[in-house]
Amino acid sequence: MRCPQCGRDNASDALFCSACGASLSRPGDDTDAQISSLMNDVQREVDAHERSLKDALAYETELIKRDNQTRPMDASAYDGFSYGSAPSNGAVQGQTIPTQGGSRSARPNPVESELLEDLDPSVDEEAYEHNPMLVRHAVPDAAAVPSVDATELRPATTPREEHFIVRSTRDYDHDAQSVNTASSTSKFATLRQERTTRDTWFDPYARSARKGDVLGEGNSRSKGRPFLAILLIALVLGAAAGVLTYGMELWGGKRVPYLLGESQSIAEAKLKEQGLVAHVEVRPADDAIGKVIEQDPELGARIPEGGEVTVVIAASRTMPDVVGMTKDEARTALQEAGAELIEIKEKESSTAEGTVLEVKPAAGELFVSRSPVTLTVATPFRVPDVIGKKESDAVDTLKEAGYETEVSYIASEETVRTVVSTEPAAGEVIAEGGTVQVKVSSPYPSDPLHLAEFFDHSSQDVDSYLQKKDFTFEKGYIDAYGNALATYVSKELGDMTFSSQPFVRTVISQKEGSSNVMATGVPIAGVRVDLPDKMIPSGYDKEAANELVNLCGFKGWKGHCTEKSIVVPSGSPKTSAKFVCASGAMGNLIWTVTIVGNGSVRRASVTCAKEGLYPASELAPFDGKVRNYVAYQEAYLSSEFQVKDSEKKESSSQDKADKDASKKDGEEGEKKDGDTSKQSSDKG
Repeated sequence: MRCPQCGRDNASDALFCSACGASLSRPGDDTDAQISSLMNDVQREVDAHERSLKDALAYETELIKRDNQTRPMDASAYDGFSYGSAPSNGAVQGQTIPTQGGSRSARPNPVESELLEDLDPSVDEEAYEHNPMLVRHAVPDAAAVPSVDATELRPATTPREEHFIVRSTRDYDHDAQSVNTASSTSKFATLRQERTTRDTWFDPYARSARKGDVLGEGNSRSKGRPFLAILLIALVLGAAAGVLTYGMELWGGKRVPYLLGESQSIAEAKLKEQGLVAHVEVRPADDAIGKVIEQDPELGARIPEGGEVTVVIAASRTMPDVVGMTKDEARTALQEAGAELIEIKEKESSTAEGTVLEVKPAAGELFVSRSPVTLTVATPFRVPDVIGKKESDAVDTLKEAGYETEVSYIASEETVRTVVSTEPAAGEVIAEGGTVQVKVSSPYPSDPLHLAEFFDHSSQDVDSYLQKKDFTFEKGYIDAYGNALATYVSKELGDMTFSSQPFVRTVISQKEGSSNVMATGVPIAGVRVDLPDKMIPSGYDKEAANELVNLCGFKGWKGHCTEKSIVVPSGSPKTSAKFVCASGAMGNLIWTVTIVGNGSVRRASVTCAKEGLYPASELAPFDGKVRNYVAYQEAYLSSEFQVKDSEKKESSSQDKADKDASKKDGEEGEKKDGDTSKQSSDKG
């Protein structure tokens, strides 16, 4: 490695220059490439300069040798002038100077004279003849030229202090050798200092020196440099030793090993081997159970021997006991335990609202953070909304919620057995086990005599309703048409019969059956009520009939007939009874009310049946009207109201007059009833 200060070549791994002690650059420095390039350029310049210097010295040496071979001049020829000055005999430039071998002219110009100042005066003439650049000093004559032995050189004046560029020790050595050689050969006083070719190039790494310094020494060396070099070497060795011993952990603490993924026992053993102490902490985790999941300090840290290293061991997550906590407290506890998926489920309870009643998974069970956790939280008992539900469904819902129920039926336009309202209302708070009043659209008629409403309910509901209204089932069976035929009796409301022929008073024998077919759901085709005497209106006119119509809740009045206006088939038996019969329609139902009597015997009946029970073929003989047909069944076919044979003759003439009057009354009644429809299509 070349020294940047003195240019000395040193070993490639040297830290300091062996010549000047300067610090050498290290490999990897930023300036290595620049220094190397620059030094190569300097070296080329130095080599070129040395070759030029050598050529000049060789040329001068050759001239000196040739001068030594020539005849020496007489020493007396140099008397009167000194070396390097003009001749004392008055010769001038360009003047011929006599010599032993002839004469030669004085130096033509100062440059040539200056060159001759450096030559020995005792030089052969032939040398000058072969080299026109050399001239001799002008002398007066040949006898005046002193011999070489008698020649004395003028002492050189004290040289002025000059500075030149010192490039390297090698340059000093070469210059010194050249001076010694030149001095011994030509006895020059000193080597010329003004060498333009050598001193004009620039060396950035050169330093200034003064003439008179010992070549190769001078300011380039210092007495303290060796000590400084030794000190630096000692420091480097000490630093290397420090680094080595630090890496061997002989000082500066112990290195913390890598512990992640190790079991607790192995981690403690590794730390003990290093002279360290394990501080164990347990933390719930989903994976790597029983292994080290965290350490502090981390791998590679240096801590004093005996220092603590915290190791965190993974443990399974355990469900905390949160039952009895509030919802927010339980949620916080679960999140701290690592639960990420928490679901809230509410349950009515007498416990304070918001209290946790249950947790799944249960307390103490293992879980992972991604497992769902369900919290059941208490809410106060509130009446559920069952409005619009069927009665049975509503009752089941309320019982599941912990309530008792009381069902009551009310008249409503809603569908039968549909919940209309509750008490308390839906959403209101009620204690566990409390009773809820359920209002249901009644499945029963609003009144036992509202026969038209029976057809909106099942036979089971009608049976249940009648028995609640103090009707007693008597007999029953399924008739030939597949409809119910059953009788109920009541002291207050009379007798009720379900049959396919409600317009006929039916008597069921004991042998025909006594099973309650209504309770089995048999279809209802028609119903008839025979009212007790106390409920029969007085009179046999329209007002008396209308009184029964209002009592039974009928609508759709069509008209009425009496014994005077009735139309019956020819050949019908005669009757002595007085009667009134009214009829009407409600949808597909036909209703009738009849009052008939003869003396002390009085009857009143109400019927309601499906329209199909009155075929048009049967109504045709009765002018197509149901009221004529029903009145005929009640007043004409009943033996109690028929006229006996002895009475027929006496009353024949009277019957004719009465018939005409009755017909006239009937027509007037039809007009008043407002029956404007065609009689052929009016089944009422």
